[in-house]
Amino acid sequence: MANGAGDLWSLLTVVGVIILGCAIAYGMLRTRKMTRNEKAVSERATDNLYKQEARDPANRSV
Repeated sequence: MANGAGDLWSLLTVVGVIILGCAIAYGMLRTRKMTRNEKAVSERATDNLYKQEARDPANRSV
């Protein structure tokens, strides 16, 4: 057992890669695409925000 630390490091490296892969897979499964209705609501909200900023006199160029 002269190489015990090396074996432990190798084991931890493999386990770390597995945990990282599981975390990435979990994140990808949790992230879903927006529905057509959600996209429309988001676009309307963005347009309204841009229009509101355009009406603000502080945002007008000199």
